[in-house]
Amino acid sequence: MQLKDLADKVIQGYEISKEEALELYNAPLDLLKEGASKITSAFFKDAIELCCISNGKCGKCSEDCKFCSQSRHYNTGVGESPLKTVDEFFAEAKYNNDRGVHRFSIVTSGPKLTHDEVKVIAEAYRKISTELRISCCGSLGLLNLNDLKLLKENGLSRYHCNVETSPDFFKEICTTHTLKQKERTIAYAKEAGLEICSGCIIGMGESIEDRVDIALYLRKLQVDSTPVNILNPIKGTPLENREIVTPDEVRRCIAVFRYVLPKTVLRLAGGRLLIQKYFSDLYNYGINAEITGDMLTTAGLTIADDIDTAIKCDKVIRKIDPVKMA
Repeated sequence: MQLKDLADKVIQGYEISKEEALELYNAPLDLLKEGASKITSAFFKDAIELCCISNGKCGKCSEDCKFCSQSRHYNTGVGESPLKTVDEFFAEAKYNNDRGVHRFSIVTSGPKLTHDEVKVIAEAYRKISTELRISCCGSLGLLNLNDLKLLKENGLSRYHCNVETSPDFFKEICTTHTLKQKERTIAYAKEAGLEICSGCIIGMGESIEDRVDIALYLRKLQVDSTPVNILNPIKGTPLENREIVTPDEVRRCIAVFRYVLPKTVLRLAGGRLLIQKYFSDLYNYGINAEITGDMLTTAGLTIADDIDTAIKCDKVIRKIDPVKMA
């Protein structure tokens, strides 16, 4: 396999196979970097997009996701808080809007919201989308079609539902819901006219083959944005003693994701502090977006730091619209 030729083929519309992706994962890092950077530039130029998240409802989740500090199954010390108000959501959105962030996502704990909670968030989206430039996103669990349509009608533009890991490894991470349920939610979101954000966490004990399978699975789902989280082992969770993935593992994984998902926005998400010393180098491996500010229950990097770093890397800070998948 000629790696340079493969990057050109991907740009021209070729979909790499699982075998090619596995071979790529172990290719020389400098060649991976060159190819992934070429693909990113072909579809996105030098753009870097910023998004932020609001911890809209925290803790006491009934699900048993082994990575999560908000699960009631584990003793992590994370507290519980009710759904924020419309005014609280708006204030957070305005703060980020005024500092140049492109997307504002409300994230809530639990498998899904009640319809009354959905109505509160719909009101918040209506106010935000009417009065601010920032785009509205949401990660609100396994919602039904009617609730997703209501949110879309009130300003939601993109729905987030992480697959978390590969289909084969998922059962090792969560037993209280299934990937089929996530697929159904994503299908409902598409039917409601929403863009799709779906990604994963690496470093949970998955194999290289699992990482390749994640990318292939996301390609099958035709997602618009893929957040890549680096596991931050949380004390009290079953994964608290996992070793943190190495910088080169992160580089390789992101580069392969770029080859498999050439038209998908690849977004640095959780674990930002774990990679803060080298995260700007990941722009060269396929990253073209990032969650800025704090995460749900862990700290992140500041908006000013992210903007400053991107500018120093000769990137253009702008919103990225979805690239047509066909």
